[in-house]
Amino acid sequence: MNSNCRTNPQDARNKNPIRLFNLCIVGVKYPKKPIFEDSLECGLSSQLLAGLPNKAEEITIGTHNYPTSILELHRPTGKYISRALIKLFNAFSRKGIIRTVGNACAPGLTFPKLQSGEGINQFSNLQNSCPIISVNTLGYEEFPDSVTVKAEPFMVIQLPEHWNSFEDYLAAFSSKYRVRAKKVLEETRHIQTKYLHHSPPNTWAAQCGALLADTLQDKTIAIGKNLPELLICYSKSLRENYRVIGFTENDEIIGFISYILDGPRMFAMQLGLNKLADHSGKLYQKMLYTLVEEAFELGVHQINLGRTGAEIKSTLGAVPVENSFVVFTRSKILLSLFRLYVKYLQKKFHYTYRSPFKSGALKTPQTA
Repeated sequence: MNSNCRTNPQDARNKNPIRLFNLCIVGVKYPKKPIFEDSLECGLSSQLLAGLPNKAEEITIGTHNYPTSILELHRPTGKYISRALIKLFNAFSRKGIIRTVGNACAPGLTFPKLQSGEGINQFSNLQNSCPIISVNTLGYEEFPDSVTVKAEPFMVIQLPEHWNSFEDYLAAFSSKYRVRAKKVLEETRHIQTKYLHHSPPNTWAAQCGALLADTLQDKTIAIGKNLPELLICYSKSLRENYRVIGFTENDEIIGFISYILDGPRMFAMQLGLNKLADHSGKLYQKMLYTLVEEAFELGVHQINLGRTGAEIKSTLGAVPVENSFVVFTRSKILLSLFRLYVKYLQKKFHYTYRSPFKSGALKTPQTA
């Protein structure tokens, strides 16, 4: 690892604050005071969204234009009725009745600014006279003509300026978490890493797409069926800013993780692994630690590890960022159905967040 001081790339694209919350909390009720503020949006999102295959027309919110996308759900396995409902949903989406502001194929990269107290009339350039519009926003706020649904938190690591290496990061852990981290790294030492993005995407996209499909096999997903095409779109749209790390054992790729590099920020994107090769869960943890190592090498100060796996990501020092989906519609019947779903059927998220750091480790040392 490079032990020199990290670079400090300049980035003035987005200065809107986000709310990040303290750890060691069970459930989804967060304290109101953030532990730090920074921008969570990716400055490369427009470049990426323009190249995705499910892109749709732009809509206007206030004075800002935002790209929209066709949201298509897919469930590789499951009951016939569930798959039939998904097909019906996708048919409505393709006809323009359902639109997502942003793109479900690129979650957590852009967060439209909705107008407080305004309902569906704040949107213009709508394709359909009675649409359903879904918007992912930071925090939680309710609006007229809509239902707000809490989403799983984004898990974000902030690396203080006075940490110059991965060794500094591990040294900031309490003894218990440092021993665990070193054990994971030692037991996965035989697994090699390979920068797949140094090769043309058609040489690795199919294999990585298969690993991604295997990882998502039991989930209803919104990123389409053609996963290799999605990875190729990322690579072609973002070029050197989209990076893919393969993990190999006996010269076979058993997992991969990708990320977007945006100045001093890193956005973890797709992850796929061979479940048989990761029966202990240590390969998954190695992937996350590898991103932290990459961050120090590249001068990155903020790592967005995305949703899911919140508890294990918190043991790396990630903290939860509250975000919500706001679903707008003019239909009173649909609003009533959405509210019943939120009240009785929506899955509730309950997590125990844990901080691995010693007391005071995140504070900048005082100079004499």
